[in-house]
Amino acid sequence: MDAETAGWSATLASVLMPWALAAAATKFTLYVSAFLACGLLLFRLALPEAGDRLFASLKPVTLMAIVVAAAATLLRVGIQAGRLLDDGLSGMVDPDMIALSVEGPLGQSSAIRLIGLALLLVAVLVPRLRVLASLLGAILVAFSFALVGHATRDPQWALAALLTVHLLGIFYWWGAILPLHRLSGPVYDNVQAAAIAERFGRQASLIVPLLIAAGLALGWFLLGGPAQLFESVYGRMLLIKIGLVGLVLVMAALNKLRFVPGLMASRPGAAARFRRSLLVEGVLFLAVFAATAVLTTSFTVPEM
Repeated sequence: MDAETAGWSATLASVLMPWALAAAATKFTLYVSAFLACGLLLFRLALPEAGDRLFASLKPVTLMAIVVAAAATLLRVGIQAGRLLDDGLSGMVDPDMIALSVEGPLGQSSAIRLIGLALLLVAVLVPRLRVLASLLGAILVAFSFALVGHATRDPQWALAALLTVHLLGIFYWWGAILPLHRLSGPVYDNVQAAAIAERFGRQASLIVPLLIAAGLALGWFLLGGPAQLFESVYGRMLLIKIGLVGLVLVMAALNKLRFVPGLMASRPGAAARFRRSLLVEGVLFLAVFAATAVLTTSFTVPEM
């Protein structure tokens, strides 16, 4: 067995370890729920003309996403405590191990995220505070992810700023899929759905280049250049994630150039095609979140 094969075997073994799987699953759940809660509220701020009827129907989803994200945040602390003690489930509730887990960056990150999620809850329940609470809550949730993991490397504040901006864009994009899917359904006016989708597409034309630029800058800071994409296990796994992101971008381009124009022209079957494309885009997003959860749990950024 050559060194590269041995390295991949060791990496696969680490990925499949029970604590690693539990940590990755919890991160995946956290990404899906926290990003959705932030995104739905940002969508409401950016496209209020979608209507109160739509947003009222999305309120239970937003509340559930906030609760799940808070639970996943707390569960991450328990899993970290369990990994430290490595004594089965009992380690997850060991007071000493929990105290040790929250003393470091994970504790800071979790506290800031819970504050952000509490602000999102205020945004849902107190309409007059919606704008301020939504914006501040989403920023805090995004920033919380910059306090742990790979973004803590030097230059830390540059990485934190890039990751926060990157995540805010992802929040909005991910959060737009469900409202657009509902708006293009049979119980809503497809003319309105087309107008909202077209305006979102114009916004995305500005957001996507910013997302790509921030992502490239993050990758450069972490890897020091494109060579590490091919020369390290971390880089090769990152390439898989980049490939999935590329598929998301392809679906977004198809939406903007084909499906939304068809919806605006009221072509037969256009709404159904648009809804299917949104489902595919959503599944691809889930794949990106899963790849990110595994990448940040079981893979180490190579030393430069």
